This record gives sequence, structure tokens and C-alpha cells, in this order.
Amino acid sequence: MTRRCGRINTAPAAARRDLAVMLRLVCLLAIAAAHARPDAPAQIDAWDTDTDTTEPTDLETTLEPAPAPVHQRFPHAVLFGGTCGGTIISARWVLTAAHCTLFTGGRSILAGTSNSESGSGLSVRIKKLHVHPRFSVGPYWLNAKRFNFKQIGARWDFMLAELESPLPLDGVNMAAAALDGGPLPADTPVGYAGYGAEHHGGLMRPDMHDRALRTLPDERCAALEQYDPLDMLCAEGRTETRDSACNGDSGSGLVTDDGGPRRVIGVASWVENDAHSCSPGAIVVFSRVSAVRPWIKQITGV
Repeated sequence: MTRRCGRINTAPAAARRDLAVMLRLVCLLAIAAAHARPDAPAQIDAWDTDTDTTEPTDLETTLEPAPAPVHQRFPHAVLFGGTCGGTIISARWVLTAAHCTLFTGGRSILAGTSNSESGSGLSVRIKKLHVHPRFSVGPYWLNAKRFNFKQIGARWDFMLAELESPLPLDGVNMAAAALDGGPLPADTPVGYAGYGAEHHGGLMRPDMHDRALRTLPDERCAALEQYDPLDMLCAEGRTETRDSACNGDSGSGLVTDDGGPRRVIGVASWVENDAHSCSPGAIVVFSRVSAVRPWIKQITGV
């Protein structure tokens, strides 16, 4: 018997025709298989829902979620009187710096926003201000160059603002910071948020900014002649940021930034060489909250 694709020599005529048709089909399938691409993907049944053939795009693999706005990362931070920062410590109380009374009557606070001019957030009027009885401030009214002042310090620089109505603390846009639980070691990561000026003597910025600092040992800050660890603590920008503070950041609360619940440990008071400049890396001095914890409890009940 001799066979070729599509032809057969021995069989009855009808049978030969049927077999010829079958052989043609077999040959065509064989030829198609020989010319098929060896790397062609296997066909997937349309009903096979367990197999995911979607390839991630470059955008999907590299895109990171946008960071939360500053006020949601620091939901305790507020704008006090339009010229200073402050910290929510309960629905009815805000902690700020007493020397802020030099620049504002302190009629209201703005909370729950990262921009003071956007119309967002909540403005609440202040019912009463309580200044620490031992507060005092250096001679800010004198010419710093003439009298050779590098910075103007303040002592017991604390003020409590009682609000006319409670803040709706939702834990996202507005939240109360826990009060200081005790001393922290040097190099503890801390931070604050405020609206201070970009340069010395400049205007408040409408956008809230945050600053990453680290606590310093008292010995390091003792070089500043106005510094006293009894009611002050100091911090500087972390190595990668060299953050500091400027006018308008006064009153902002220094809070822990170690991944745990925020605790307010200081109130922004004055800055190294602030009589002349706002400089990256300048030491920032905060009023030490733990020094007045009994006074805060007496006034606020918090």
C-alpha cells in the first residue's frame, strides 16, 4: 500500500472518497500545527475565572498613595488669633504661647484645615484666655543690633484658650493631643505644624507646614544664655531636614513623632538668633509642658 496526503490507491471507490476527505483534514491540521508559533500563549477558557492574565502597568507598580494633608497628620494643630499656632488638648481648650498676646487679641482659633484662606476648617471664638502667672518676656521692644541681642527669650511662656463652643473632635481632621507624660531622652523624633513665615520678618503663610525635629540634651542648649531647663526644652531639625522655626510658628505644639499616639511636650517660644534671622538648623526653644502640668490641670481639668 502506498499512501500520500489526500490520495490512497487500494479500496472501493466510496470508501476511498471518505478516507480521502479524512486524510485531507488530518494533513491540514498537521500543516497548521507545524506552522504554529512555539511561544504562542495557551488559550484560556472564557469561563476560567481563577486565572488572572492582567499584567500590572509601570504606573500601577510605581505609584504610591499621596500623603495625607498636614492637618490630618497633625489634627491637634490650630491657628491661634491669626498670628500664632496652638494645640488642641480637649474639645474646649487650646494650649499656646503667652507671648502671642503681644501680636493678637486672640479672639478665635481655626482648626481642621491645612489652608487658612481656603474657607475650609472651623473657626471658633475664644471665651477666655489664661496666661501663666510666672510668664515674662525679654526686651523685644529694644533695637537688637544696638543692644547686641541675639535672641529674645521668654519664661513660663504658656497660655490656655477656653473656647466658647466645643470642637467636633473626629480623630481625623481634629483631635486632642495627649499631654506630656514625662521627660524624653535626647534624639527623640518630634515635630510640629504651623503657619509661620518663610523668612525673618515675613508674613504668615496660608498653607500649614510641618517640621521634623529631634530633642537635644540641655547641655547643648545651655550655650543660649536665656535658656533654662526648668521650664524649657530644645530641639533642632533632623539631619536630613535641618528644619527650624520662624516668626508666626510661636505657640505651635511640639509633639512626639515616634509612631505612637501624639503627646504634646512643648510650646514653641523662641529660636536661636531670632532677633536677626530665621536660619535652617537653628535651635528652637519650647516651653516645657511637664513643668506646668499641675497648672493646666487646675485651669482646664484635663
